[in-house]
Amino acid sequence: MSKKVLGFFLILLLIIVPLLVLGLKRVDRGQIGVKTRLFPITGKKGIVKKALKPGLYLILPVAEKLDIFSGRIQKLELTSLPGQGDRSGDDNVDIQTSDGTTIYVDATLLFRVMPTGAARLLSTLGHDFLHRKVRPEFIAVLKYKLGELNAEGFYNAEQRETKAKEAMVEFNRRVKANGIEAIQLLIRDFHYQPEYEKAIENRKLADQTTLLNQSRSASSKEAAEVARVQAKGMAMAKVEVARGNAEAKKIRADAELYLELKKAEADQLVQTAKAKGDALIANAMAGPGGQRIVALQMADVLKGLDKIVVQSGGKQGVNPLDLKSLLKMTGVEK
Repeated sequence: MSKKVLGFFLILLLIIVPLLVLGLKRVDRGQIGVKTRLFPITGKKGIVKKALKPGLYLILPVAEKLDIFSGRIQKLELTSLPGQGDRSGDDNVDIQTSDGTTIYVDATLLFRVMPTGAARLLSTLGHDFLHRKVRPEFIAVLKYKLGELNAEGFYNAEQRETKAKEAMVEFNRRVKANGIEAIQLLIRDFHYQPEYEKAIENRKLADQTTLLNQSRSASSKEAAEVARVQAKGMAMAKVEVARGNAEAKKIRADAELYLELKKAEADQLVQTAKAKGDALIANAMAGPGGQRIVALQMADVLKGLDKIVVQSGGKQGVNPLDLKSLLKMTGVEK
């Protein structure tokens, strides 16, 4: 290899190595990179629309440059609290309400640079987008939307929150073309002018006194109504108890009457059955079998006698060998 060729390679290395060392750029996590071609060496001159994600990139010195934007959520505070906010001193926003009252508002905006909008942000606003666009538009939309409320409406948290949401929508509409997006808009605090604040406090005190008196009156009416309902309930309970006692007495009387009737019916049935039984016995005794039963009973009566004297001669005489006539005489057989 000739000395000229070797020298050429050495010169080339001396050029390429520094370019590689100086040209390696890093996009860290939470950052968005935007490359601009200053000369059309690696492509069309100008800002490259596609953003660079976190990683290591070769940016040719002199021919290209890399701009870095934060991709994290950023905060802009407008407040009167010392040591806080975007600027030192009193930095809150004075809002002129629809009825001409001045209200001082502390507010916070959470926003971010959209990854797909970083190139637009660089081309339209550059790195000073916070003071050129975000802050002025934030103040403007607060004055615009919150100014639609009157002084009393500002005290209504629901109305105030509604207007804050409308202000965020309006802010995004104004900055969308610049690649910026609002995440949340918060009304942190607000206060009126001292004279108006005093008047509001007096009015609130009067309103609270009125509400207290109304509550006491309503409470008295409620207590009277409760007492009336309780008295009515007690009276109804007594009526029901008396009605129940009367009903119980009636039920007991009906039961006793029912028992008496059933007892009388039973006695009547017994008497009827007894009469029928006596009649049946009488009928039975009137027949031949009954006469024999009587004769047997008479025989039991005569069993203890040693002798029976009967007439054997004459008209009334009895032949002891004539059993039939003997039975007739004793009444056993007719």
